Parts: sequence; structure tokens; C-alpha cells
Amino acid sequence: MRPRAPRPDSLQSITVLEILEALDARHGEAGVPFKDLEVAAGSRLSFQALKDALNALVAEKAVARVSDKPARLRITAAGRAQLDSYRS
Repeated sequence: MRPRAPRPDSLQSITVLEILEALDARHGEAGVPFKDLEVAAGSRLSFQALKDALNALVAEKAVARVSDKPARLRITAAGRAQLDSYRS
């Protein structure tokens, strides 16, 4: 039997969305480089927690990959709606 895959909690996902929203203003349509996201999240999340939350957000279509090499990410309308519902 395989061990269960780690599941991010909602606070980790919201943290990633908040960081992406803040960095999105600087990077625009090109997307946020993963390295910038990793640096910005370094004090709040472990690398594994960041990776798990980001993969879950991509699966939920709250975050979209703009390019794979180099990895660039953008927050989507669904991600903004999720973030807005958390804030209200």
C-alpha cells in the first residue's frame, strides 16, 4: 500500500495565492518565476509545503503555468475568487 500524498491545508494555499498576487503586479503577463515565488515564500512555508500547495492550486485551476522552462506561474480568475472569498 502506498502512503497517502500530502495535502496542503487551506492556509498554505491562501498564502501561495497572496504571494502570487503580490508578485503578479511586478511580472505581469509574463508570469511569476518559480524562483521568485520560492524566495518570497521561504519565510512562511517549507519547500515541500509550497510545492504541495502549488500543485493543488494548479489542479484546481486557481493558478496557471505560463511556461514550464523556466517555470512561470499566474494567478487565475478562479484563484482571485478563492482569495476574495477568504478575505471576506
